[in-house]
Amino acid sequence: MERYKTIGYWQNENAQLKEELKQKSRELEVEAALERVRAKSMAMKHSSELAGAAQLLYQQFHSLGIKTFTCAYMFVEEENNQQLGWAVAADGTLIPDYFVFPLTGDSVLNQRFQSWKNRLPIHETEIHGEANKRHHKFIVSLQPPEFAEQIVNHLPDQVYFYNANFSYGYLFIVNTIPFTSEEKEIAIRFARVFEQTYTRFLDLQKAEAQAREAQIEAALERIRARAMGMQKSAELQEVINLIFVEMTGLGVQMDSSYIITHLDKDINKGFYAWVSINEQSYASKLHQAFLDHPVVHRFYKAWNEQEPHFAATFSKAEKNRYFRHQFKFSPQLSHIPEQRKKVILDGNGWSLSWTILKNAALIIQRYQYQPFNEDEINVQKRFAKVFEQTYTRFLDLQKAEDQAKDALKQASLDRVRGEIASMRNSEDLNRITPVIWRELKTLEVPFFRCGVFIFDEILEKVGVYLSTPEGKAIAALNLSFNTNELTKNTVDHWRKKRIFRTHWNKEDFLDWTRSMMNLGQVGSAEKYQGAAYAPESLNLHFVPFRQGMLYVGDVNPLSNEMIDLVKNLAESFSIAYARYEDFKNLEEAKNKIEITLSELKSTQAQLIQSEKMASLGELTAGIAHEIQNPLNFVNNFSELSTELIEEMKEELAEGSRQHAAGSRQSGEEKLKLAKEIADDIKQNLEKIHHHGKRAADIVKGMLQHSRTGSSQKEPTDINALCDEYMRLAYHGFKAKDKSFNAEYKTDFDPNLPKINVVPQDIGRVLLNLINNAFYAVTAPPPPRGGIIEKSADYKPTVIVRTSSFIPPSGGRGVRITVKDNGDGIPAHIVDKIFQPFFTTK
Repeated sequence: MERYKTIGYWQNENAQLKEELKQKSRELEVEAALERVRAKSMAMKHSSELAGAAQLLYQQFHSLGIKTFTCAYMFVEEENNQQLGWAVAADGTLIPDYFVFPLTGDSVLNQRFQSWKNRLPIHETEIHGEANKRHHKFIVSLQPPEFAEQIVNHLPDQVYFYNANFSYGYLFIVNTIPFTSEEKEIAIRFARVFEQTYTRFLDLQKAEAQAREAQIEAALERIRARAMGMQKSAELQEVINLIFVEMTGLGVQMDSSYIITHLDKDINKGFYAWVSINEQSYASKLHQAFLDHPVVHRFYKAWNEQEPHFAATFSKAEKNRYFRHQFKFSPQLSHIPEQRKKVILDGNGWSLSWTILKNAALIIQRYQYQPFNEDEINVQKRFAKVFEQTYTRFLDLQKAEDQAKDALKQASLDRVRGEIASMRNSEDLNRITPVIWRELKTLEVPFFRCGVFIFDEILEKVGVYLSTPEGKAIAALNLSFNTNELTKNTVDHWRKKRIFRTHWNKEDFLDWTRSMMNLGQVGSAEKYQGAAYAPESLNLHFVPFRQGMLYVGDVNPLSNEMIDLVKNLAESFSIAYARYEDFKNLEEAKNKIEITLSELKSTQAQLIQSEKMASLGELTAGIAHEIQNPLNFVNNFSELSTELIEEMKEELAEGSRQHAAGSRQSGEEKLKLAKEIADDIKQNLEKIHHHGKRAADIVKGMLQHSRTGSSQKEPTDINALCDEYMRLAYHGFKAKDKSFNAEYKTDFDPNLPKINVVPQDIGRVLLNLINNAFYAVTAPPPPRGGIIEKSADYKPTVIVRTSSFIPPSGGRGVRITVKDNGDGIPAHIVDKIFQPFFTTK
């Protein structure tokens, strides 16, 4: 009996020992599991490694034979009314992204939060049926689809939730069967160890935050330094590129960043942006056209309300609708490379984050359906604040540059105006055109082709004059308005006074060149291209002025600022061309005037000669009448003298015979008679000489009157000159018209001195005046009636007077007056009497 008792004792003792050994072994297993968790915690180098603790927790529970459905650890943020954590799926895989629950919201969450607040070591919740479904539905509504797919959708109908609490949160375990007391105790112990893990996590997070802050501040300082080092406003693009580089270096995952520096209040006008893209090159500033799209309306709303920040995510379809529109209608976005377009359109979504500043907005974006996280947005906000300072620097530089540009522009225009003012003939336009191109380069307007289109509305022709920036002529084309689409468009825009823009690729340029060669306008394609190869891309800009369009061509589109500079030069060129046209018209008018003047001089010479001949004809009649008198005397006295000589011969012969016959007295009487006859002959000869001299004087006057060329002045008896030409005029009229009936009178000052004049010139003047006077008193009255009322006893009379006077300059002068009692000169032609070649005859 004692033996059996002893055996039973030892059996009990052995069982107890086995149980103790089993408990110690279990304790060692649990402690080993806890130690692995502690070791993992102490080995953490980065706070992100905390996510792996959930998987380690799952693994350790299963190594201890505790088969959990899933487990997680949660951290409570009471001030934000939320809890966040990392979880393991039913298959033991770690869900990479943390999830967020509210602290309250349904009965399950309310109980769980209350247990944590009351610091209960562990809390158990059993849920099944409709309550389980309602809770699952509530959780799914708060999480992304992936969370429901990985965890919630796999939960059975009846589950047990356990939360082992610690000061920062709790371990969250889901199972399909209830935990034993031991399992609950193990969960509590794991919670205590995890509190140490989380303390380590907070230390790492703090150190990482400090390092992160230093990293961010260093990046911001590089931005500040680059901003302060800007010397030109165009360097803003470099600062924006640096912002992109620094933000991506800080882990901000983005495809591009851009700065909107100008937003028109009119939403329909779109906006301008500076863009930075990794390993891509854009123009400094892009214009994005307005599109009726949620992102555009959202941005304008935020901008107008000065909303500091907002983020938005769009589907692939929404993104592609927006960008396809921009690629088609935005002048600058339409030319981006096809590879870049493909990157944009292939993305599965579009995520944007906007930080709006006082003067600008900083936007980051990626073509993925993945919203920016809090850290990325915080980095963006800080960079935006630094950019605001950069933009202030940019505005200062821009203002200074604008002032310098204004001065440069004014100096440029002054140079052009100076050149224009110095134009003296139409050939000077060849000097003005290179000046325009030189000033385009001075104003830093980019171009590699330029020219002038001159329109002729009457002929419907356009003259095209193209040159290189160096002023080297490329081609001169003469086209009709309807030659092709380019000429049609330029004419249409010119008539509407609008700027015309278009773009050519290489094939477009070659097509144009071939068409010009087919029309015979271009001889060599290489010369027209200005190089061996045609340009790959050519943006054509046509700026209107009064007579045509100023053309500037470059690889990239010109900004509005550059277009304004071209406008100013176009206006200056318009002035130059107007001056050119004026000079051209003047030169044509001058040539016409010179031809007319030459013809007029020839006509004048002919008229003068005709007048001379007419005057000479009038003189001839008077001279013929006047010279006839002395010739009659000469003839009469010659005949009489011949008879006297014959009589004297007879008397001398008779006297000689009588004397020989001894009749001395009779002979002497005959001799005396012969002497008297001789005296008569002498007197006759004197009279013949006198009248012969008179005839000679008349002939001399006639010769002087018809003599051409300059004559010498000589002392002249004005009274005699007037008397002579009075008689010549009178006898001339008398000879032409036998019915001529007029008197002439003279009233000469006998004390007049001789005047040093050209007698024939003064004679012609006197003859014209006296002839006009005789014409006035004998011609029929003018159509409007005579000025003088003629009485029945009217007798035509012409009076010539001479008198002396003292002129204002001193000395002595002679006044000659020709007066008649005819009709006079009508009042309406008095002002024309000194007009050359004017006559009423």
